Amino acid sequence: MNRQNGLLEEIYHRYRRELFACALAVTRNSERAEDAIQDAFYRLFRQRRIPRNPKAYVFRAVRNAAIDLLRKRPTAEQEVPESLFDPADGPQDFTERREFQRRVETALHTLSEDERETILQHLYADLTFQEIADLRDTPIGTVTAWYRRGLEKLRTRLENR
Repeated sequence: MNRQNGLLEEIYHRYRRELFACALAVTRNSERAEDAIQDAFYRLFRQRRIPRNPKAYVFRAVRNAAIDLLRKRPTAEQEVPESLFDPADGPQDFTERREFQRRVETALHTLSEDERETILQHLYADLTFQEIADLRDTPIGTVTAWYRRGLEKLRTRLENR
C-alpha cells in the first residue's frame, strides 16, 4: 500500500462518523451520505498526491461528492439518524430523549442550508471553524456567523416549544 492510500485509510477509520455527519448535513439522507463517502474515497484513492491538509481535503471531497449526488438525483429528506445522538441514557429516559431528538431535528430543518451544515460539521463532525472555512472555501468570519446565527435560531425554537 502506498503512503497516500495508508493516509486516506487512516483518516477514514479515524473520522468515519464525522465524515458521515458531514455528508448527512448536505444530503439529509443516510443512504446518500454513505454513497457520497464511497464516491469521495474512490476518487481520492485514484489520485496521486497528498495535499498539505489531508483531513480538510478529505472532508471537502466528501462534501463535494454529497453535493454532486444531490445535483444528479435530488431526494426527500430523512430523519436524522439516532446514531448522531448520544445513546448513553438509560431506558427510563428514552421517551424524553426521543422527543428532544425530534424537536432538534425539526428545528434543524428550519435553518438555512449554511447554518445547518455548519452546525452539524462543527458539533458532529468535530471540525474546527477554520477547517470548515477551508472545506467550504469561505471566510472564517462567515462560518462563525452561520454557526452563531444557527445556534441562536435553534435555541429560540427549542425554548418556544
